[in-house]
Amino acid sequence: MGSRYRRFPSLQSLVGFEAAARLASFSRAAEELSMTQSAVSHQIRALEDLLGQALFRRQARTVELTDAGHDMLETTRRTLSTLEEGLGRLDFYIKPGSVVITCPPAFARHWLLPRLPQLREEHPDIDPWIVSTDVAVDFSHSENDMFIALGDSEWPHMTSVCLAAERLAPLCAPSYRKSLGRKRPTAAALAKLELLHDESWEGWNRWFEAAGYEGKATVRGYNFSDPGLALDAALAGQGVVLGSRTLASTALETGSLLTLMEPVIERQESWYLVGDPERITGDAEGRLWSWLIAQAQNDQS
Repeated sequence: MGSRYRRFPSLQSLVGFEAAARLASFSRAAEELSMTQSAVSHQIRALEDLLGQALFRRQARTVELTDAGHDMLETTRRTLSTLEEGLGRLDFYIKPGSVVITCPPAFARHWLLPRLPQLREEHPDIDPWIVSTDVAVDFSHSENDMFIALGDSEWPHMTSVCLAAERLAPLCAPSYRKSLGRKRPTAAALAKLELLHDESWEGWNRWFEAAGYEGKATVRGYNFSDPGLALDAALAGQGVVLGSRTLASTALETGSLLTLMEPVIERQESWYLVGDPERITGDAEGRLWSWLIAQAQNDQS
């Protein structure tokens, strides 16, 4: 069986075709591509022979696309644009100081992103490529140097460091707290408020149990599959979220969020920094690894 790509034209013929179609001239295309006019004409003729139909109507001084030529031009432009974009991405892999780090979208948006200016200030030569996904990282089939994930301490054959325990508390914006009045809220009062629900686990039930509240918590309020969006809703003053103090550390420090009341509860999982032992020994990789650990330690102080 022959290759499925045997009918594909050469890349050089597509480049010549695109230039001739855009400039409506073989001679001008040849000038742009630093080729002879006969070479461009030969490429176009070979392309037409391969496709079995004319792409241009030849006139005295110009050429004009046929209907098939217009269709082929759109395909060619998309193909060349995709190839150009892909080749441009490859430059990253050999750029000095590049480090690929993967983490959940919520962690990237609320914890890592606010700290990037400090990283740039302290390590201006490190350029992280941040991949935000909840999908588990397989170092054997990816370009990742390290990742951050919520889990336990079991990371076989990997180097791992616990960045922070996952501690949660009722968080809200100052404007929302002000709307509740000066009276100190209770668990019973909280149960009647707009609660923001993270669907990844039943945290509010755990929190009310820890708070000693025996009543039924409200089911009102927005539900989110992304804890980062739940934090965004709390930042917008739309209710109270049982939010991660790790993810909200910057917002808590700046006063954009506040802890409405105690207790603070812990999940069994913690935030871990995990790396391929062979990859994190590089200069940029090692310095970013140490910097992330130091940032997490500062949160605990």
